[in-house]
Amino acid sequence: MSIGAGIFFIAFGAILAFAVRAQPDWLRVDVVGWVFILTGITILAITLSLWSKRRRSATVSERQVLENGRQTTTERRVYHETDVPPEV
Repeated sequence: MSIGAGIFFIAFGAILAFAVRAQPDWLRVDVVGWVFILTGITILAITLSLWSKRRRSATVSERQVLENGRQTTTERRVYHETDVPPEV
C-alpha cells in the first residue's frame, strides 16, 4: 500500500459518502464511504510514518570505530543528499 492507494480510498469514500444518493435497503452507502475514508487516512498515516523512519535511518549512520581490537567510540555522521561521504 502506498500514498496513491490511500488517496484512492479517500476519494472513493468521499464519492460514496457525499455524492451517491441511492440507498438500497440492505446497505448504507454513506457508512461504507466513511469506512473507505478512514481506511485511506490510516494507510496514509502508516505510509508516511514508515517513510520518515526509513529516511532517518538512511541519512544518519552509526558505525563503531575499532582501535586495537576493541571498541573505543561510536562515531555519528550526518550526510545530506548532496554530500559525498569520505572514503574509508
